[in-house]
Amino acid sequence: MIGQASRLIELKQLAGGVKRGSSAKIISVCSGKGGTGKTFFSSNFAYQLSRLNKRILLVDLDLNFSNINILLNQASGNSLSHFFEQTKTLDEIIFNYSSNLDLIFGDSGKGNFPRVSREVLDYFFVSLIKVYDRYDYIIIDSSAGGGELLLHQLTKSDFAIFVISPEPTAIMDSYVVIKLLKEMRADLKKYVVVNKCMDKEEGAGSFGNLQVAVQHFLKDEINYLGKIGFDAYAHKSIINQELLCRYYMESEAGKDIFAIAMQFIKNIQMANNNQSSFGS
Repeated sequence: MIGQASRLIELKQLAGGVKRGSSAKIISVCSGKGGTGKTFFSSNFAYQLSRLNKRILLVDLDLNFSNINILLNQASGNSLSHFFEQTKTLDEIIFNYSSNLDLIFGDSGKGNFPRVSREVLDYFFVSLIKVYDRYDYIIIDSSAGGGELLLHQLTKSDFAIFVISPEPTAIMDSYVVIKLLKEMRADLKKYVVVNKCMDKEEGAGSFGNLQVAVQHFLKDEINYLGKIGFDAYAHKSIINQELLCRYYMESEAGKDIFAIAMQFIKNIQMANNNQSSFGS
């Protein structure tokens, strides 16, 4: 496990300002509760960005409940547990899935899964520095809920994308995570995707309910990326372990995720332009 003196020394030398010194941007995809389609979205969003000529590293950091390898029907002998146990370097556990898209798989259901602490998580983020220049975005599929490790992960991220569904419980649980981040004074941009919508109006309405609560009670801001509608092809892709946006690109859900990827890129470009104008 990462606890040796040499590892701690390296951590101290490299820690601090991981985000500020990075060229790649870290996106944590999260949800206040399970079952909202977080992993489904993470995988398809990463693939769509890669098709838009963005270099992507997708990391399955849903500790010991990882599913990306199952969703994509991929097997790799290397995973995050090997990195945590110091039997593999970060480079050695990176798996190439397609053009512009690399993966780091997690593990699921291991009785001897390494204990992950804040310090171990810090070391993982510090190690990412060594591969930053290869990627435009590092997308992290996170654990559901609002546990200490997730919140610590989000403080290391540039963006958080909350995947919610229209159910009031899903909206409330994401509100709680945003509230906890506010209390921690976490500095990251927060986006929302509404999954499993009946129509466009339901997606906008669900986001609106969350936005009103966040603005009124927390005096904070969240941004809407879009909705993903109910689609038989989305269900079929999960059952068949075929990535929706690779095999069913013309499905309605596939088009929705493409629109979300385009909106995300547009938002980033606008933010960069505004920073350039402010700096000049």
